[in-house]
Amino acid sequence: MKKEIALQVWADEIGDQEYAYDFSGRKIKREDYGVKNQVGWVIAPIKPFELGGPNDKNNLMIMHHQTYEEKGNNYPIFEIINKKYIIQYDEKDDFYYIEQIIEDDDEDDFYNI
Repeated sequence: MKKEIALQVWADEIGDQEYAYDFSGRKIKREDYGVKNQVGWVIAPIKPFELGGPNDKNNLMIMHHQTYEEKGNNYPIFEIINKKYIIQYDEKDDFYYIEQIIEDDDEDDFYNI
């Protein structure tokens, strides 16, 4: 994707902020689109194209380049920075999104000390 288009996506999604964070909490910088550095980012498919994800804006998300590399083609569940995520699809509004999976700790064990 051309940088001009990527920067327009940034403006639409994030606004005029110079820095933001992707869904995994990694810091990204507006001007570092396509750069593999500490704050570089890409626009990537949520559901991988190879697995039938559509090539449209409802399946694209801004991600730190390292987040994208770690996610890879994992679908629907994947792990980034020791946190599990699941890709969901909203049929009504026709878009994909990512949710963190919150695993239940054994709270019962806490009360049985």
